[in-house]
Amino acid sequence: MLAAIEASLGHLRRAETAVARVVLAAPDAVLGDSIGQLAAKAGVSEPTVLRFCRAAGFAGFQDFKLRLAQHLAATAARAQAARGTVALARDLEPGDSVGGAAEKVLNRAIDALTRLRDTLDPAALERAARALVKAGRVEIVGMGASGAVAQDAYHKLFRLLRSVAASSDAHLQAMAAATLGPGDVMLAISKTGTSNEILEAAAIAREGGATVIAITGAGTPLAALAGTLLVVDVDEDTAVHTPMASRLAQLALIDALTVAVGLLSPPDLNQRLARIKAALRGRHRTGDATPPARHLEET
Repeated sequence: MLAAIEASLGHLRRAETAVARVVLAAPDAVLGDSIGQLAAKAGVSEPTVLRFCRAAGFAGFQDFKLRLAQHLAATAARAQAARGTVALARDLEPGDSVGGAAEKVLNRAIDALTRLRDTLDPAALERAARALVKAGRVEIVGMGASGAVAQDAYHKLFRLLRSVAASSDAHLQAMAAATLGPGDVMLAISKTGTSNEILEAAAIAREGGATVIAITGAGTPLAALAGTLLVVDVDEDTAVHTPMASRLAQLALIDALTVAVGLLSPPDLNQRLARIKAALRGRHRTGDATPPARHLEET
């Protein structure tokens, strides 16, 4: 992709060439830029950035950023494979002991949670919680590891809200998004913010008038679609490594969001939670380790 942009320099207009040179000089930095930030770096207008994107063969700025993210991830994966290092988690090396590897994993988890604590926007968290409390329907979507986080969010929020569903199936996500309208909410979860399925669902939901809340990194295509953004920025290349620290940060943010929803919920919430607790009473074994007797009907 970058080679194609470089090859197109001779065919671009002067202002478009300025944008191309900024991209080629620091593609990783550009990935986190908004269209306005990229325009400022190149010393051009935002329409010029759009013209560059189309001249370079992209549908628009978001398509350009999505393709750039995919290109950089593929490049990183090839470099990782060439080095022959362990691709389970960053910083692991083939000679690491089990204890040393565990310490690295735990330290990265601690770093991710500390960063989330230090960067969390309380105002955005409250906006998201208020939107969820007021929503007629809530659809939670995520793919891959973020799909597991979406299920955790469902497990927590369905007890507090009127109507909640979650899906990690692309077809169901798109269909559910198409049924959302004003007063409804889509909670979209994606570490990379570049998943085509999640971007499509979020775009459909927003087009229908629903509020889109995104849990993702800043400057990602998904962030651009969000009405309310809850940022989780963890230095973790999930195109190469198994997502670990980022998933823990997402789960912690879901916990914080759940507590915020509880604080803003109507007074009858305690009665609802008490009914749920009562429904589960007797389903956990306590004290007596003797298994219950099985009664078999004669046939």
